[in-house]
Amino acid sequence: MKTIAIPLRSAALTTVLAALLALGGCSVLSSGTPMTTYDLGPLAASPAQPPAPLPKLRVAQTDGPEWMEGSALYYRLQYAQAQRLQAYATQRWVEPAPRLFDERLREAVASRGSLNWYGDTSVPAIKVDLLAFEQVFDSATSSRGLVRARVTVFHRGLIGQKTFVAEQPAPSADGAGGVRALAASTDAVIAAILDWAATLPLDRNNHGATGAAASAPPVNPATTPPRPAAPRP
Repeated sequence: MKTIAIPLRSAALTTVLAALLALGGCSVLSSGTPMTTYDLGPLAASPAQPPAPLPKLRVAQTDGPEWMEGSALYYRLQYAQAQRLQAYATQRWVEPAPRLFDERLREAVASRGSLNWYGDTSVPAIKVDLLAFEQVFDSATSSRGLVRARVTVFHRGLIGQKTFVAEQPAPSADGAGGVRALAASTDAVIAAILDWAATLPLDRNNHGATGAAASAPPVNPATTPPRPAAPRP
């Protein structure tokens, strides 16, 4: 049997390249892993039983914490590092999560009633503060999309305020699965918000002084109890 000798330098180079390829996923031979971007996809089909219609509404800009200002897609390893919020390296939203939620909310309001321009202070306004928007891993193979939002409805004063939470399972334990779960959770939260808003007295103008300029109330508006009347002598 004939033995073929491989030069030591070539053999060493082959070994190093093999190790780098195994650790870097072919990054040595490519320009880098391409970035994948996501949005929430199209609105879900309308249910067979139409939801309660809404009166005219305007939607204030959805806000969120500072860490949501970028386009990162966040996940949390609940089973290992529950206090750490991490971002996928090569998967992103097309725009910040509050903007995605805001657009989805406006579409939903328009589909259930009349979406008015925000400057029209003659109609009630709905304001959302997005508190959580992340993929939560309960194990290495199981995750869910978590959306939590605080909602304030006002018109010349506070009409109602409530916090909503929705969690939907991810079909796969990766960023793509997390996106689908977050889209489903977003739709579930928005549907619950609008169902609740439909129960509020949105068509009344008895919240505050008539003709006063409509403005967003503080998150926890202070209340002053009425002063009791002085007893008659």
